[in-house]
Amino acid sequence: MMDETVSIIFSVVEPMLFRGPGEFDPYAKGVYSRAMSRIMPSPSTVAGTLATYCITKLNKPLPTNSKDWIEQYLLVLGDDIRIKGPILYLNNEFMVEGRTLEILWSIDSLKQKCEIEYNKLVQKIRTDRLSKYLVEEKKEKCKVYIKKDVRTGVRLETRKETRNVEEGEKFLYNIEYVDYINYPAKILIELRGSLVKELSSIQPLPVRFGGENRVAILSSQSGAKILDEIKRKLWNNIDRSSGVLALYLATPAIFKEDKKIEEHIKEFVENKDYEYLGLSGESMILGAGFSIGERKRKPIYKALEPGSIIFVKGEFNLIQLYIESALGEATQLGYGTFIPVPLSDQTFTL
Repeated sequence: MMDETVSIIFSVVEPMLFRGPGEFDPYAKGVYSRAMSRIMPSPSTVAGTLATYCITKLNKPLPTNSKDWIEQYLLVLGDDIRIKGPILYLNNEFMVEGRTLEILWSIDSLKQKCEIEYNKLVQKIRTDRLSKYLVEEKKEKCKVYIKKDVRTGVRLETRKETRNVEEGEKFLYNIEYVDYINYPAKILIELRGSLVKELSSIQPLPVRFGGENRVAILSSQSGAKILDEIKRKLWNNIDRSSGVLALYLATPAIFKEDKKIEEHIKEFVENKDYEYLGLSGESMILGAGFSIGERKRKPIYKALEPGSIIFVKGEFNLIQLYIESALGEATQLGYGTFIPVPLSDQTFTL
């Protein structure tokens, strides 16, 4: 188990574009002329920014033309790298995405959220008891709605920059930014591996982050900020738990096309010697991003949305489960990061 950990921090200083699924082309018309933003960057966006820093500031070698996009990252960041996140630190609270695109949930609120979802799944609840839980959920003050800022631009250049712009060759396009303006916002990852020593004392530095040349301030702090918060807020500062556990997906989990998503999940749970109880979640089609160096898109995967919850039963060690486990492909880069949430004894059982 890797003990050394560094928390990498991206401080947000302006509205950001974290490209969502779908094509964007300012030269096109219709749906392709609008760039949609998610409220959080993808793990590959964060890993790409970190790899760029390592190449330019730490003199790491440029990756070779490997056909495997994951391997290209590992050639720069190291084969032993393990990233958890990204997770948002907003207004002095750690926040994770919900399945509704504009909602964030605080780490504090996840136990209640997961218990509500589990009790719905069980379907052995008296109507009045379920109503009580639903009322409590509506009163929950630990969720935050994030503002989206849509801006319209005019593209005057043609694809061939040497040709003059003719009359009528103007292209309107919309870009949707996520705006944390009402809150002090930082985006965090935890990083483990041999790269930790080189990244443990990054002085604040502006870096390009996300789309449209947006800027954030990169810095680092030693220690496992996310894990410490999970242990304090959800595990009452203990390392072990038994019974029903919710695995709350904080980042997308991406999967190969060889089998159904639930089959991948069941296989993951069985390999951990846990009992699979069920899933509350939604699937999607998700691209891994765009390779600037190769000028082409990375592969498209079946994916499980952030905010999805897997319910399992067994004996659990928090540190071992959190550090050594993740779901799906590209887990070294932060995909498939989940937050383990032990459910209380009052939760309904199967």
